This record gives sequence, C-alpha cells and structure tokens, in this order.
Amino acid sequence: MAHSKRNTSRPIFTSHERAMARAAWGSSTARLSRDSFLPFASCWLCLEPAIDPVACLHGDIFCRECALSNILAQKKEIKRAEKAREQEDRAAQEDKARRDAEAQERAIREFELTQAGLSIKRGNTSSGREKTEPPGREPSSENGSGQQSGPKTGEKRKFSLDPDEVARIAEEERAKARRAIDDEK
Repeated sequence: MAHSKRNTSRPIFTSHERAMARAAWGSSTARLSRDSFLPFASCWLCLEPAIDPVACLHGDIFCRECALSNILAQKKEIKRAEKAREQEDRAAQEDKARRDAEAQERAIREFELTQAGLSIKRGNTSSGREKTEPPGREPSSENGSGQQSGPKTGEKRKFSLDPDEVARIAEEERAKARRAIDDEK
C-alpha cells in the first residue's frame, strides 16, 4: 500500500481520475458544419464576399479596397520601422562619438599632466607596477656568451614614423583611455 495521501506515488490513474481527465480535456469530436467554412470567393482579409475581387499569384482572393488598405498599412509600418532603426543608428553613432571624444579628452589631459611632470592617478592602479622598457626597445636579454642580443652599444637606432604607425598608436591610446574611463565607472 502506498503511503501517499494524494495518489501521486502510483504511475496509473484511478477510474475517477480518468473520468475527470476526460471531462477536462474533452475527447469528444465535433463535426465542422457548413457555417464553419467561408463561402466561395470570400475576401481573406475581411472574410466577407469579395467586392471588386482581385487575386494574388497564389490564388488568394481579396476585395480591392481591403488589399489596397492592407498594402498601405504595411508600407506605413515598414516606414515606421525604418525611421526607428535610423534613430537607433544615429543614437549609437552619437554615443560612440561622445565616448571617443571623452577618451580623447582624457588622453590629452593625461599627456599634459605627464609633460608637466605630474603623476597620473587612476583608481585601479597599484604602486607595485612592473618595470617596463621604453617604447621601441625590447627587453634586454643575454645570450649564452654573456653578450646582450639587443642593440649594440654606441649604435644609433633609426626612428621611422609612417602614417599607419601614427594611426595605430593613436587607436591604442584611445582604447587605453576608454578602458580607464570604463574602469572608473
């Protein structure tokens, strides 16, 4: 004998439960009468007999007035959706331009502080930074004979700056400024 009070532990239904299920879910079938079908040549939009009927390529029949009003409504909806999309695009472009301007302003401010000899304070930087090499130099490493594999002593490095390099450096600085702004927020 099961210990459950609500008869949920057995995988079968009692006759009373089966009767309740039949009443609730309805296993009876209904015949579709003549009133359930549309009369021949009825408009698919207004469901009335078509007045001045027109047909599409698939054979659907519409009233001329219903078809034209439906097409106009669809065109209005498409125009509304396009305007909404354009407004979203404009808002996204303005937001991106604002963020870029903010990042550029921050980079300029940091540059001016650095040139003035002041330190740049950020919220998430730590005092124990790793030692970094100046830009353009690779970390010095000694090969097996005890000599450095970097530039030779007394030899000048050539400095070349092309427009691609300037654009890349500017983009890196903007990205760095954006990250700093995001970290502060």
